[in-house]
Amino acid sequence: MATVFEAGLRRGATGVGVSDVKAYLRRYGYLASAEAAERFGIRSFPGPVGLSPLGEDTSSAEFDDLTVTALRNFQRFNRLPETGELDQATVERMNQPRCGCPDIASFVAAGQKWSTTNLRYALQNFSPDLPSATIVTAIEQAFGLWAAETPLRFTQVTMAAGPEIIIQFATGDHGDGFPFDGPSGVLAHAFFPPTPPNPPTAIQGDTHFDDAETWTVTVPPPAGTFDLVTVAAHEFGHALGLGHSNVAGAIMEPFYSGPHRFLAADDVAGIQSLYGGYAIEEASWVHGTDVHVEVDANVESLVRFGFFTRIVGRPNTTNWYHFAVPTPVIVKGNRLAFARAMLRFVTGGTAAVVRDVHIYDGSDRIA
Repeated sequence: MATVFEAGLRRGATGVGVSDVKAYLRRYGYLASAEAAERFGIRSFPGPVGLSPLGEDTSSAEFDDLTVTALRNFQRFNRLPETGELDQATVERMNQPRCGCPDIASFVAAGQKWSTTNLRYALQNFSPDLPSATIVTAIEQAFGLWAAETPLRFTQVTMAAGPEIIIQFATGDHGDGFPFDGPSGVLAHAFFPPTPPNPPTAIQGDTHFDDAETWTVTVPPPAGTFDLVTVAAHEFGHALGLGHSNVAGAIMEPFYSGPHRFLAADDVAGIQSLYGGYAIEEASWVHGTDVHVEVDANVESLVRFGFFTRIVGRPNTTNWYHFAVPTPVIVKGNRLAFARAMLRFVTGGTAAVVRDVHIYDGSDRIA
């Protein structure tokens, strides 16, 4: 069960509560965490925002000077007042559900990346919380966030095919040295890729989700549940070579704060520093002016501007909007394969939502 921290501890305090705080700081890289970081496949390099992990002292139950400094480092990384005490703001952050990977590897891309941009993944098992097809779609969506900004391509294969990334739902001690802690607390963790030209080890890239959590793909999520797409996208960032970010709004922030199904500029800069950007000159485009409305009676107005169309629907109605998928472009005589599609919608408010997207090849629905 996840440890629950309470405010009030400061320099000079002793006891079990102090031991728990120090264990937390050690686990996430603020006290002697090099071993844990290396077990996740993270190279030993400077930690968050220029901080380095502190050496461990001999008194595990005393709130000593090293603990004060480590806690201030944690507070700085999380944009909190650097009091060096377990104040209310710090406790609220430490009690928040989070990723299980250390913060020591903050965003810096340290050369850890896959030697190929064509990565294969397999689902070793599924969570009973969701239908297997729903989980497959959520995983595709999470990978799609990273594919949209890079040359990376992700293909689902069987376990027998020897995929680079193995996805698993597990509880408690599941054999990787980092047992899950039950509901809330640590939601998931992932192992970093190799450093070329080193070949990958069996566990590098693997991504594990705590099945003691209740997973959902409903937005907004019901109380007590966690958005699988958001958590998966974060963990896949680690599996691709990114550490945690201390930039507000980045998907690679270590703490979960609700659905977050987009990459921030910091995330994009990080992943492109490893794999480069998507060659936009090789993209085929269908602009918003190409939209076809299926049910005209449910539209109050439709105005086309430049590359987009502003559609105002009648209240409490639904509609379908159709776009043609473009033919892949030809570059130097080579017709490129259609590998990814990016759809962008902007709604005028929370009353309007995009609920479903279907992709057809002729009369066959393929995604």
